[in-house]
Amino acid sequence: MGEVVLPGTAIGLKTSEGVVLASEKRLTYDGFVLSRNARKIHMITNHIGVGFAGLMGDVNFLVKVLRLEAKNYELQHGREIKTRSLAKLLSVILYSYKLAPMLTEVVVGGYDEEGPSLYILDPVGSVIEEKYVAVGSGAQLALGYIEPRYNPGLGLKEAEELAVNAVKTVIERDVLSGDGIDLVVIDKNGYQSKEIIFKMTG
Repeated sequence: MGEVVLPGTAIGLKTSEGVVLASEKRLTYDGFVLSRNARKIHMITNHIGVGFAGLMGDVNFLVKVLRLEAKNYELQHGREIKTRSLAKLLSVILYSYKLAPMLTEVVVGGYDEEGPSLYILDPVGSVIEEKYVAVGSGAQLALGYIEPRYNPGLGLKEAEELAVNAVKTVIERDVLSGDGIDLVVIDKNGYQSKEIIFKMTG
């Protein structure tokens, strides 16, 4: 199987105060723009979010399953699932489809009693913990922007700015990414979502 380029871009940054997830909003298929308002960042609990690149059908299926599993966990244990546990659960789900892998790469970020954490998963469920991550067709461009500018001591506001600028950089050069930015900031108090829409020009 050749290297499949998963359309779209999602990134995550971890700081000592929390996690920032960001993605662009363009949905493409086979060279066509299907939507300029696709949501690629989804909250699973009040303290854990996931960001995706890839096919929206697979993404929507995974979001449903994760929300269901997280809710079940909460009902059974009386508390929210930890970020690491959710990433491992997602890993098991993705691996179970390894013969016909889901066409998606995933960023999982959250805040629990162990503090903030950030994970990246490939289509067959390998989990790696990182300080900053990027997935999708614009991943290399995003990492090229983030790497020289990132340090773990960043405040959430600075991390937010870095995430937005990284996605903007990707949008300028990657035709599969575009149209706006979804941003989620997660800390001990929960999450805040923001949306930046780009005006159409020309």
